[in-house]
Amino acid sequence: MTDLASKLINCYRGTVEAWECDQMQHMNVQFYTSKAAAAFSHLQNALGLTPERIRSEKKSLRFRTVRIQYKSEMRMGGLLHGFAGIRDVQNDSITAFIHLHDSHKGVVSGVFEFTADYRDLESGEQSALPADVKAVALSLKDEHSDQYKPAPIKHTLLPAKAMDHMFETNRSAVDVWECDAFGNIEMQPVIARFSDAASHIMKSVGITRQMQKARNLGSAALDYYSEYNQPVKMAASLYLRSGLLERMNKTFVFGHQMINCDTGDIVNTTTVLGCYFDMTARKAVPLPEEYRNVPEEQLLKYQI
Repeated sequence: MTDLASKLINCYRGTVEAWECDQMQHMNVQFYTSKAAAAFSHLQNALGLTPERIRSEKKSLRFRTVRIQYKSEMRMGGLLHGFAGIRDVQNDSITAFIHLHDSHKGVVSGVFEFTADYRDLESGEQSALPADVKAVALSLKDEHSDQYKPAPIKHTLLPAKAMDHMFETNRSAVDVWECDAFGNIEMQPVIARFSDAASHIMKSVGITRQMQKARNLGSAALDYYSEYNQPVKMAASLYLRSGLLERMNKTFVFGHQMINCDTGDIVNTTTVLGCYFDMTARKAVPLPEEYRNVPEEQLLKYQI
């Protein structure tokens, strides 16, 4: 359903299940993403890209870049609703957003700002937006000045190139249940791999889960920026290499490169801004000293 007065698309309503929460006692980043992916289907439907049409024409919108912010943590049993909006239409690309709201608190919890292209779901090739879809997108185009919009990224972003001081943090193959009907990996299992890799980032600086528990520390992602460089297909062998980009007083930045083992191509590059927090107070704390002990020359920002 579209709110014609505000040009917002009502695209999600649900709850946080116990199995969607991690050891930090809040909903894991991958499940924010699964809910945003469901919302994205409603956005496409509102544009005229119905499920039947996508199955028939084998084309749909696919993410090119995605900026995700986690504004307010969601915990087990929390209620969520979401809206989507079109910010801009340039040539055959759409710039849009999905906002997931904490229905109880009345605040934005998850923000997804993205650019999407119209692509062939089998070949991955970009196509021209169908005239009717583009017309609807243009009719919904709005600055949405009354909606939250993230400020420009100030921290370092990881480029898609080989760099020193990166290390392997995940190795896997793409399973059939991680893919859409055309064999393309969905966004949730991509983010799930980055979430798993975070523990290896912590271990690389000398922090174990036991140490976190002893200090009553949790960790959280605050901001993700992903570039989807190439399609990732079912049964593809993948590995991640990751590294610490920079560190601040209460936050740190690390990056991941997802690599196709068969070709060596970097198929996804993602930069994450994170923090540590007190598990009882649920408030951010200064960055653990282990991060400050990493030699300055090993920070990836000096290679960019």
